Amino acid sequence: MLLVPLAAVAAVAVMAGPAAASGAENTRGMTSRASPARPVIAYVTGGSDTATVTPIRTATNTALPPIKVGNANELLETIVVTPDGTTVYVVNELANTVTPIRTATNTALPPVKVGSLPVAIAITP
Repeated sequence: MLLVPLAAVAAVAVMAGPAAASGAENTRGMTSRASPARPVIAYVTGGSDTATVTPIRTATNTALPPIKVGNANELLETIVVTPDGTTVYVVNELANTVTPIRTATNTALPPVKVGSLPVAIAITP
């Protein structure tokens, strides 16, 4: 996964194919494990007014439909991809939840309740 800071409330996770990425980052660091032979999708968190994650096909720089992951005015600063590339997790800081997104369908699953004001997430390889 590659994570690049974009703004105060935006982050990007880049993954290639179903077994391309692992690790956890917030907007303060980056890691990378991607295979150029697989399609690469970047997942970009929206600003606090959108509460969405936008998938982008990096080969064509085409934005796919945004995925709703939280409530309006949500702080979406942290995003992580599972080691097998099947799920992206987005921390919804103000809602005290984490929203899983299935990468095969770009569908948000029901949010998972976590502790107060979550700001980071980690996934084991």
